[in-house]
Amino acid sequence: MARKKAGIVVGTTACAALLAFCVSCAPQPPTTNATNTDTAAEKGVTVIESDLYNPIVKQRDDGVQVQRTPSEGEVLTTLDTSYSYHRPENNVPYNTYYLKADAKGCNACHDDLADTLASMEYPHVDLRNPYGIQTTVQMCKDCHTFGYGYLTNQRSFGSLVHGIHDTQDKAECWNCHVGTGSGEGMQLWDEAKHSQLRGITAVENVTGNFSFDQDKIVPASDLFDFGWDYFDLDYLRTENTANDVPLDQNMFDTWTITVSGAVNREITYTLPELIEKFGSVDVPFTLHCTLNPTGGPLLGNCLYKAVPLSKLFAEAGISPDAGAFTSIAPDGFTESVQLSNFTEAYLAYENGGEKLTWRHGYPVQLIVPGSGAPASVKEVSDIIVNTKEEAAEIHEWNGWPKESESTAYYTPEAWPFTDANGYQNKPNVGLFDFEEGRIVETGKPFEFSGYATAWDENIAALEFSLDGGTTWTRFDTPGVTKDRWVIWHFSYTPEADSAYVLSIRSVTEGGRVTEEPLEAMFNAKSK
Repeated sequence: MARKKAGIVVGTTACAALLAFCVSCAPQPPTTNATNTDTAAEKGVTVIESDLYNPIVKQRDDGVQVQRTPSEGEVLTTLDTSYSYHRPENNVPYNTYYLKADAKGCNACHDDLADTLASMEYPHVDLRNPYGIQTTVQMCKDCHTFGYGYLTNQRSFGSLVHGIHDTQDKAECWNCHVGTGSGEGMQLWDEAKHSQLRGITAVENVTGNFSFDQDKIVPASDLFDFGWDYFDLDYLRTENTANDVPLDQNMFDTWTITVSGAVNREITYTLPELIEKFGSVDVPFTLHCTLNPTGGPLLGNCLYKAVPLSKLFAEAGISPDAGAFTSIAPDGFTESVQLSNFTEAYLAYENGGEKLTWRHGYPVQLIVPGSGAPASVKEVSDIIVNTKEEAAEIHEWNGWPKESESTAYYTPEAWPFTDANGYQNKPNVGLFDFEEGRIVETGKPFEFSGYATAWDENIAALEFSLDGGTTWTRFDTPGVTKDRWVIWHFSYTPEADSAYVLSIRSVTEGGRVTEEPLEAMFNAKSK
């Protein structure tokens, strides 16, 4: 079987071995897996182990070793330790020979899904990131299942991916899927693999060292930009960025912002006048995309210099009947924020000590703690205070609401079509600098780290499991604020050589729990 490979090395003779086994109904002698070392070298990957009985082991340029398929041996796999798997010298290994696990899943062919997406001819949101967050097929499913405002075809992920891979030289069904034992149909391998693979040890009530902070600041150059060129200024910002156009000082000096609507008097100031009259503050603030999938990289905590919006509201005199405010850019882009849970917003003109870049909304961007990135309108020029009656018709995007069962997405009666069903990414949790299958040292602490956020709710705790969510160990995060992400650290010491799966979720003060806990498989090996 000819298969294209992108940056990862997989065994190809394993496919032939499977076919021979099916014909003869008997295991075949061990053979060495063919590997594409040229492709691997291009991606900074060295294959250091690969044959029929041993899963493929890769080593990155930084020395990190990765083994996507667990080794088999005398591995206890249930909490009561009543069952162990056979050694491969006595039996053909299940994972590599029968399941062909090294040739399954997205990362069998695509070493880095973010790089794969970035190389497509069709434009896609850039998921490459400075946090070491690995793009997963679950993130793809999240975005291509339901995306109001940018997806025309809802629940279209299966059709899309099957269309892309509908040739034998790209993939076959078994490369991506596993048949369920219940007969209920096919599942994605990357979603089902941790329950299908042998050699994974479950640990009840996992223990480890935990700490947290909210201090991590990223430079503006590392902050995501979800710009899809919907409005006129989107195109202009994209063009200016691509052509490295210098920032226009006159634009900064003459830019005006007007506050009107349900106020005692309308006010208008230039940006320099605002800074001089009301003063500036330094604001650490986490900007995160409403459509950031579970564990996704579309967020960042930056240090802004900004004018508090509350000072302008005080100057204009907000009406007692005010219920929301709507921010507008000159090209007509608008987003709204409810005042019921509002504390503060800021007119930001610097990020990390430098003027905003074109792509981040030079000369001024509104930033709104507790709301999604859409409320942080770029090149904001007008802020209209809405009455309570007007506010009743306004939806604020402070998390990605789950879709309703109704298919009438675009009808008035379906709006807001989501809130009663909760959110699919609130609270959210991410894992930094980790790749599925990483090899760690047995008996030595290994620190996992990542983020947790919940938009307009405070994170109350992080929870961890090593038995597939049967038991969870909770660590509270007292004193955190919703304005900034929570950076967590969890150190675990594996006691025996085996594969393990760490599940991670976060909890809010209101009791919300991450809808899709993260799962990360790692291999503990003695030196």
